[in-house]
Amino acid sequence: MEEKKVNIMKSAMTYGLMLALALIAIHLVQYLMDVYKPPAWVNLLTYAVIVGGIVYGTIRFRDDELGGYISYGKALGFGVLLSLFASIVYGFYNYLLTAVIDPSYMEGVYRMLEETYLELGMDYDQVETMMETVKRFQTPLMMVFSSVLGFTFMGTIFSLITSIFLKKEEPLFETKE
Repeated sequence: MEEKKVNIMKSAMTYGLMLALALIAIHLVQYLMDVYKPPAWVNLLTYAVIVGGIVYGTIRFRDDELGGYISYGKALGFGVLLSLFASIVYGFYNYLLTAVIDPSYMEGVYRMLEETYLELGMDYDQVETMMETVKRFQTPLMMVFSSVLGFTFMGTIFSLITSIFLKKEEPLFETKE
């Protein structure tokens, strides 16, 4: 009997792309509504979409590619890879938005940050110093890098947890009933 070759990269890329497109859709709605600081429920929705994307992708990979069984380690690895690919696609979108499509977008982000710092009780000089630092490090390429790094880290944390519930070890012995 010939064993089916499993391509973890192809599956992770496919489901990572699906997750990235869902996150891009959420962000596009915010962008079109000119919202730079989304309400807490939008952040919760975003986290739910990320967890849902990891869970859905891992279940599909387990059931479609691995015959219904997956170890904790393989589920974790798949979730991290899926998150990495989603973060690369989302980072590319973010770069296009901030560097090509609407370079003025960052001005709205900076205004939102200034308001947040002032609300935290910082005086104007502190805010100016913080904003100089932020502007120095918030270039489109740095945003892509930090987005990929941060999203992959977050995906790793979520995968550590979801893999506990998604693992399904293959039985060592078949039992006949």
